[in-house]
Amino acid sequence: MNSRIENQTLYLMPEADLVASCIEKHRDYFVEQLKKNSDVTEIILDANGVETVDSLGVNLIIGLYRQAASETKVFEIIGAGKKFIKVADFFRFSSLFKIEAQGEL
Repeated sequence: MNSRIENQTLYLMPEADLVASCIEKHRDYFVEQLKKNSDVTEIILDANGVETVDSLGVNLIIGLYRQAASETKVFEIIGAGKKFIKVADFFRFSSLFKIEAQGEL
C-alpha cells in the first residue's frame, strides 16, 4: 500500500485486491492516511494494483466515499481494470462518484 499527495489530492494506492483476507490492513491504512492528510480536498483511489473486489472491498470503497462526502471532499477511482469495472457497474458506483477504467486518463 502506498499513498501520495499531489496539490490538494490524496492518492490511495492499495496495490493488492480488496478482498476479505486483507481488508482490515487496507482499512487501517486508509483511515490513517485520511487522518494524517485531513487538509486535502480530493481523495483518489488508484486501482491499478487491484484486480478483484469482493463484498468487503465494496463496503470499504463505499466507506471511503461516505467519509469524503461527509467532509465535502471529492472522491473518485482511477485505473480500474475490467473485473473492477464489472463490480463497479453492478453496484452503480458511477452514480455516486467518478470512476475511470485503466487507460482513460
